[in-house]
Amino acid sequence: MAVQKYGLDLGTGSIKIYKEGSGCVLKEKNMIAIRKKTEMTAFGDDAYAIYERSPGNIRVFSPIQKGVIADLKDMKLLLDLFLRKIKCSNGFIRSNEFYFAVPSDITEVEKRAFFELASGSEFKTKDLFIVEKPVAAAIGEHVDLLHSPGTMIIDLGAGTVEISVLALGGIVSSRLLKIGGDIMNEAICDAVKENCHLLIGQKTAELLKLELGSAFDSSEASLTVPGRDLISGLPSRADVKASLIHQAIKKYLSQITDTARELFEHTPPEIARSISISGVIVTGEGSRLKHLQLYIERALSLPVVMSEYPDQSVILGLGAIMSGDKLKRMAFSVKEAIFS
Repeated sequence: MAVQKYGLDLGTGSIKIYKEGSGCVLKEKNMIAIRKKTEMTAFGDDAYAIYERSPGNIRVFSPIQKGVIADLKDMKLLLDLFLRKIKCSNGFIRSNEFYFAVPSDITEVEKRAFFELASGSEFKTKDLFIVEKPVAAAIGEHVDLLHSPGTMIIDLGAGTVEISVLALGGIVSSRLLKIGGDIMNEAICDAVKENCHLLIGQKTAELLKLELGSAFDSSEASLTVPGRDLISGLPSRADVKASLIHQAIKKYLSQITDTARELFEHTPPEIARSISISGVIVTGEGSRLKHLQLYIERALSLPVVMSEYPDQSVILGLGAIMSGDKLKRMAFSVKEAIFS
């Protein structure tokens, strides 16, 4: 029986699917819109388009929260919709292998949810493999992980930030911080509310972060954004300064570098020596923050390498693991790992 392999990176913010032989065939927002708790009305980018605009009887949300499956039923529905969209096979002639990228610092119960997700899918599954995200990200950044004497990688996602030390094909240590880009957006919403008396949504906060956000408080720039006046309740606009955005996110940046420093300080000397030479790899969509490279370099006193395609590291790593015999050992069967 022919087997088609798929790599899946189910993030809080977006879902990416890699099809062996075709590359990354899908990248969409990991969101679903449910009317009256039962009827699916939109999914993916279409659901994100009505996020914060939908009426009260439609709930728009991501079934993945903080890197793990928070709503198994709706995630099953959403996954099947995406698999149908890329014309995944479901016949007797061809079977499927799924490779899921998951955070390394989660429980076995949370990992088992990915098995339940795949086993409950309408698409026939030959086997399900788990790949730890730091491993996939490092391989996606062209690290020779099987022979690397030491690598540190910081992955800044929408729901989490994962900081990991890897060596010789495995994870030495890892920390998962639940302070991703969404938390920073919430902090920006609160800062604008408190200082400008303006209520804004997550999308506007994301815009402010991308346009004005910086790891250093060095910009005099500002941006006028629409919202609702906190006092009158009427539509209004406010001029938001870059310094306000920096103040809103700076404590989260400090948490990231403090955790990375602590992890490095507890790293075995020979591995730490290798990291001090090769540098820290920074990836994930949150890494697009201005001046982040210099900020991390100063905080850790280590060279920093920024990913050229930060949103693709994990999914490209999954593709390499699926296709290469030597790298296949980086994936482990969920059936064997959980039920043995």
